[in-house]
Amino acid sequence: MNKSKTCFAALISSTLIAGSAFADLLIYEPFDYEATTELNNDKWFGDGDQAGGLGLGAWQQLSNGSTTFVNEGDVADEGVEFTDSLGNVLPVGGFAYERRNRVGQVAVNSPIDPSATTALTADNSTMWMTFLFQDFGFSGPDFGIGLHSEKMIGNDNQDLDKAGHGVGFSIVSTGGQDRNIGTAVYNNAANTTLVSEATATFNGPEASEVFLLAMKVNWNPSGTPDEIFVFIIDDITTEPDEADALAMDDTFDFDLATQQSLDVLNFSDTQVGYVDEIRIGTTFGDVTNGAPPAAGLAITDITYIGTEESSEVALTWNSKSRAVYIVKYSTNLVDWDTDLEDGITGDDGSSTTRTFDLTEFGLENETKLFFRVEEE
Repeated sequence: MNKSKTCFAALISSTLIAGSAFADLLIYEPFDYEATTELNNDKWFGDGDQAGGLGLGAWQQLSNGSTTFVNEGDVADEGVEFTDSLGNVLPVGGFAYERRNRVGQVAVNSPIDPSATTALTADNSTMWMTFLFQDFGFSGPDFGIGLHSEKMIGNDNQDLDKAGHGVGFSIVSTGGQDRNIGTAVYNNAANTTLVSEATATFNGPEASEVFLLAMKVNWNPSGTPDEIFVFIIDDITTEPDEADALAMDDTFDFDLATQQSLDVLNFSDTQVGYVDEIRIGTTFGDVTNGAPPAAGLAITDITYIGTEESSEVALTWNSKSRAVYIVKYSTNLVDWDTDLEDGITGDDGSSTTRTFDLTEFGLENETKLFFRVEEE
C-alpha cells in the first residue's frame, strides 16, 4: 500500500512551534512509493512509476548499460529504521529500496532539480549526504551512490555510461567476503578512483546491522583541492570530526562549472540489501535531524482561538483542488490513532483551511498538541 503524503505542525501552550526549517536539505528520498516487492511482477524500482522525492525527478533503471535487461531492485513493503548509540531515533518515512535477487547488477538514476544542484555545489561550501544501508550478508561486491554528471551503469565497478565527473560513497569488494567503505571520485572518466577504509566493515556471510552512512564534500575554489570524507554515523546529534573519517580523498580539484554539472543522483549495486532515507544538504544537522514534509503538502498556518465556551484551532495547509485529506492529532508524537476529521476535500486554489473545536475531543486543557495532515 502506498503511504500517504503527510505534514505536521505542533500547538504548545497556544503557540505554534516550528520544526527545523530544512532550508539546506535539498534532496530527500524516503522511497514513499507503491511497493513492487514481488519479483518478476513487471514492476520494479526505476520502471518510471517512482516520481522522485524532494529535489529529484522520476527514477529510471540502467542495468548493464541497457534498459531492456532488468535485474530487479524493488520498493519494499516496509521501511528501515535507525537508532544511534545514544538512543536517538532518526525520523523516517515511506518504505525502502531493496534487492533480494542477487543476479547481475542494478543501476538507477534520477535527475536533480537544477536549483538543488546549484545550492549543493557552490565554492566555499560543504555538501553532506546520509543514507541508511543494510547488507543482507551474501559474499560479493559492490555498491555506489553519489552525484554525477552522467548516468551510472550496472556493473561491479559502478562505472558511468560515459566519461564524466562525480563524487560518491562506495562499498567495494577487497577480497573474499570483505567489502570496504570508501570514497569514489570520477574525474573526467567513466570509472572511479577509490580510497577505501583500512579494515572492512562488511564481511558476511551474516546480514549486517542497519548503518547510517555519510559523505561530506568540501568544495574549495579552483586551485585548491576539494575534499571528500566518508563516515559511519553513531551519534546523529554531533557532526563527526574529519580526522575520524573512515576514508578521505583530496586529490581532485573541480572548478565551479564542473561541480554544477553534477545533476544526476545514481546508485548501483551487485549486492542484496536495503537502501533508505537518502538525504543531501549543506549541513550535517539537515541530513540527520529530521524529514521535511512531502513536497507540496505543508501546514502553513495555525491559529488558536480560546473563549469561555470553546477552544478552537484553525489549520491551513497547502492542498490540491479535489484531493481528499485527513487531519489527525497526537499528544505525544507516538499515538496518531485519532482523527479530527477525515474525507476533507481540498478547496479550490492552493490551500485549505479548516477550524476544529478541541472541546469536542476533550482537548481543551491539553498544553501540548501535535497535528498531522495526510492526503488520502
